[in-house]
Amino acid sequence: AASASGVAVGEAGNCSAMGKACEAAASADIAFEVIPVSPNTPDRRKIDPAPTVRPEHTGGRNPLGVADEEWQARTEAAALHRALFLHGMGSDLAAQCVIHRIPGREEYLVGEWGIYFEEQTASSVLRYDFEGNIINGTDGTRRPATPDRSNMGCLPIASAIMEHRPEVQTIIHAHPISVMAVGGLKQGLLPLSQAAFFLYDQVSREEYDFTYESSFEDSLRKGFSNGKRAMLLNHHGMYAVGRDAAEAFFVAKHLTQACDVQVKTLAMAGGNLDNVILPDPGMLRRQYKEMMLSPDYAYDGSREWPGLVRQLEREAKGYNL
Repeated sequence: AASASGVAVGEAGNCSAMGKACEAAASADIAFEVIPVSPNTPDRRKIDPAPTVRPEHTGGRNPLGVADEEWQARTEAAALHRALFLHGMGSDLAAQCVIHRIPGREEYLVGEWGIYFEEQTASSVLRYDFEGNIINGTDGTRRPATPDRSNMGCLPIASAIMEHRPEVQTIIHAHPISVMAVGGLKQGLLPLSQAAFFLYDQVSREEYDFTYESSFEDSLRKGFSNGKRAMLLNHHGMYAVGRDAAEAFFVAKHLTQACDVQVKTLAMAGGNLDNVILPDPGMLRRQYKEMMLSPDYAYDGSREWPGLVRQLEREAKGYNL
């Protein structure tokens, strides 16, 4: 099933930057039109399969002896860590996280804290439940997670987002430099590139202040309502979500690219928005809907995923051990 994204008709999030056209649109009552993401595009993974599981690890013969669905999820989680590193979104030491749900279970996987993204393997990622317990990989016993191996700040993220948005299977939290830079701007993300158009009105904003309280989880649930695909955290980084690893990577990649372009554009413009071409919000809404419903290009990462897996086999072997 296609994921749905909500486009706010009349939302005034960037009106301070986008002027009268945006203010006129904002005068209307706010309504959300649910637009599915690429429901009309063929899934390239069906014609170009690129399995992450090695043939010798099928049928429960994997290094951990876990069920096939768990091992599949483990290889995808490890692949995602290494793909993020190769594409410049996982080089901020170890203080980020990838959260990947095991299909059909109230359990998810997170890389061990202190193991770099480029080091993650299918065997090394840790398994948790939504109560914050770490699950032993061999006998299934559970105990409260502790910060010696677990990124404690990431565990509540899983329950806050995945229980609120059951279709979300993957969450990426990363700190690309340009994303942190844009997170420090009052205007936030601006429509200055094709990558930004791909995510038009799909990125919420969190006034992150480097403290953690229960209200933060409420902010996550609110920020990821109406089908939002990402969240920009003030001065800090981003969350990107997807129905699978491929979609979450697509969102993270294009949000980072959009921020890269914005930083360079504003630098060339001397920080003066009068020197920048800002498209009309109404046109952007129409264009976004046309893109999502187009049969030509996939905005869910499915077209790129086989190529990413092959890239890992060339440049980052060993993730699926």
